[in-house]
Amino acid sequence: MAEELKIRIQNYKKVEEGLIKLGAKFSEEIDVIDTYFKQPAGEVLKITEDNKGNFLVNLKLKNGKFEIIKYEKIDNIEKLKKELINKFGIKCVLKKKRRFFNFENYIININLIENIGEFLVVEGKNLTPEIITKKLKIKNPEFITVSFDELKQ
Repeated sequence: MAEELKIRIQNYKKVEEGLIKLGAKFSEEIDVIDTYFKQPAGEVLKITEDNKGNFLVNLKLKNGKFEIIKYEKIDNIEKLKKELINKFGIKCVLKKKRRFFNFENYIININLIENIGEFLVVEGKNLTPEIITKKLKIKNPEFITVSFDELKQ
């Protein structure tokens, strides 16, 4: 099952330069609106809207990483959004830019989230903190083990 590791970063341009030096290839930048629905601690349910379409995303915290339980394209966003609002209520809406890089067997994306900060997210299988520190050569990473909606003040 795919999972993700997240760290807070301070200077995304410097991090991107480091990724490119290691051989990562920039693929695209997209604007995203994530609508998070109220869920129990350690669980995430959100609708992601971007230029590729609309997606229902369900994540679960496991051993300090998020397991991707569901990531499926949805056609009737308004109907589903209304159902989820009625069932759970909206927790928050986050707007961000995501900058994607391909590196070895990982998808790396930099999330620039309005009013929250800059984050590096590594998606893949069997992720360990060493991927961040040894493969990506990021010193003293600040791992984020909560969903981005939990960081909203």
